[in-house]
Amino acid sequence: MRKKIVKKYADLILQANNATGRKEAVGLIHKAAKLKTKLDSYEMM
Repeated sequence: MRKKIVKKYADLILQANNATGRKEAVGLIHKAAKLKTKLDSYEMM
């Protein structure tokens, strides 16, 4: 499960880097932040 989250997080950050519009980039960054929070909660267990 953790590897899937890390892979998805990396993919979202890459997409945000290549985003053409501000709204698109911000949306992707927010999704990545949610995954980062989930990943941090797994590490605390």
